[in-house]
Amino acid sequence: MDNLAKLKQMIDEENYPYFDDEYLLARLEQIDKEEGITLESIARDLCLIKAGIEEIKLGDITIPSPRKHFLMLASKYRSNMTGATVRADEY
Repeated sequence: MDNLAKLKQMIDEENYPYFDDEYLLARLEQIDKEEGITLESIARDLCLIKAGIEEIKLGDITIPSPRKHFLMLASKYRSNMTGATVRADEY
């Protein structure tokens, strides 16, 4: 499985299509292990963007926001799984 297919699976693009392939490929080009940019960190960022999708009303039908779903997915890709906040000044 290539990185594009893996990323799409990680951010549930099949059920909630939001990004086009060109944008996702551009994000994948940003992977840099030395800078801490990984496939998982990109997936987390994209899930957080998708968490901002508002509910949609079509006449009498309301499609709820997938916010909780994408926040749960984003939490899976956190680099710091201890629950503690890491200080930027390293103290």
